[in-house]
Amino acid sequence: MKLSPLEVNKSSTGSFVEAYKLPHDGQVSYLIINPHETRGNHYHERKTEHFLVIYGAATIISKNRTTGDVMSVKLSGFKPMVSTVPPNHTHNITATDEGAICLIWCDEQYNKEDADTFPEEI
Repeated sequence: MKLSPLEVNKSSTGSFVEAYKLPHDGQVSYLIINPHETRGNHYHERKTEHFLVIYGAATIISKNRTTGDVMSVKLSGFKPMVSTVPPNHTHNITATDEGAICLIWCDEQYNKEDADTFPEEI
């Protein structure tokens, strides 16, 4: 057996862990969102992200930066559904009363030198 410690990126809103970096398919991460906290409020020019709440519940909001169209969906671990956010969509996710744990698959690995993450409020 091999153990590989992972870095936990903590903030007042929760924590984020890059769990698996896939050689050709991006990465899988998980996000723990504290109750009533919001994560995100950014967009990507290249990346597509897929969100799956596996515990608790959260509302994800996505705004198309070209058309201005906004979509809001409640995700829950009890009714699993994947929400896909394509490039050029500002997005955030807000946990409900119990908080939320969310799996995220991104089609590109995170690169500090070229993060493709641009802050923007919805």
